[in-house]
Amino acid sequence: MKILALLFLIFFGTGILLSQELTFSVPIKLGSTVNSEAEELGPLMSGDGKTLYFSRAFYDRNTGGKYAGTDIWVSKKNEQGQWLPAVNMNNKWNNKLSNSVIGINQDHSIVYLLNAYSNKSGISFSKFYSGEWRSPEFIPIPDINRSDFVGFYANPKFDVILISMKGKDSFGEEDLYVSLKDSFGNWTEPKNLGATINTKGFEISPFLTEDKKRLFFASNGHPGFGDADIFYCDRLFDSWETWSVPKNLGDKINSKFFDAYFSLYDSIGYFSSSRINNQSEIYKTDVNKNRNTISFDRQYLTPKEVGELIGNSVSRKIIFEGGSSVLNSGQKELLYYIANKLLTKTEIKFQLTGLGEESILMRDRLNSIIEQLTSVGIDSYRVRLVAQALDGKVEPNTIEISFFR
Repeated sequence: MKILALLFLIFFGTGILLSQELTFSVPIKLGSTVNSEAEELGPLMSGDGKTLYFSRAFYDRNTGGKYAGTDIWVSKKNEQGQWLPAVNMNNKWNNKLSNSVIGINQDHSIVYLLNAYSNKSGISFSKFYSGEWRSPEFIPIPDINRSDFVGFYANPKFDVILISMKGKDSFGEEDLYVSLKDSFGNWTEPKNLGATINTKGFEISPFLTEDKKRLFFASNGHPGFGDADIFYCDRLFDSWETWSVPKNLGDKINSKFFDAYFSLYDSIGYFSSSRINNQSEIYKTDVNKNRNTISFDRQYLTPKEVGELIGNSVSRKIIFEGGSSVLNSGQKELLYYIANKLLTKTEIKFQLTGLGEESILMRDRLNSIIEQLTSVGIDSYRVRLVAQALDGKVEPNTIEISFFR
């Protein structure tokens, strides 16, 4: 059998390792045509950037009054790029329960809605037809817990739904889950996104980039500046359970108060924050995507340098049993030790090398190792994952760890 050389998703092209890091301008609060004396939450923009949907809470003009649920409001841009006064979607989409827009399709002809408008497990959608939005129609999703807080995000292609809820396998309060559309058009049972993202605290307000690779969410369980902070992380190996370690968006975006509901459109981010007057209002920020680059012309660390970093007696081989990809407790402890030694030495990068004969098994083994490294705090951009041809340098069932600058 021909042995394949694999290059995993952390590499792009033939010569450079790329990783997008984000920087933000100072947030600007949207004006009184959008924000009010009530609370504004969950901003979502149409694909053309001309229509902003959001939810308003504790407002006298909401359906059912101030202390009913949240209502959906909408503001449109005029020809000068200014936001017009927001209007209530009234009984078209709103009732006395909590209502919000959780997704918009690519041509803005369908809007997905939080409310199932019944006690059933699911969400709803509304179509724009003959110049008006039609009544919501039910979409069944199994095992949605509506007895506690629940939130959703539906991507524009409507083949992924992210859910924030307290499920039977949650790690603490609300966790993030994913439901995928199967080949028959049905939605799968929600699956927990895993311990890299979910904590003993709450994880809410998910937003997924259009390429399905980067997730934004809010949490009070990861280290932050105060109440809920906004984080992002990247999906690894096309898996919905393996993610890079969440990164805090920083003190320009996050405050000591509640910050959540981040969404990104081209180079503009929108989010809700209670940093002023202790009530949530909508802000916008310019987003710059900086690419960190590492040349493939690496300078490998010498044995002496490696010994100074982690100790001469520390093994750098992970040997798996037979067809297994599961790390045992000793291997986890070894990786935890190595990661902690190099956690703050961000100039040092990791290379994981093994045999590429069985690509699925190799992927799963590398997946196990990278998940352990990232769980300690090693950023995904610091890891090069390769499989090499059989040349006698790597033993079967073994992944070797080397380091370079």
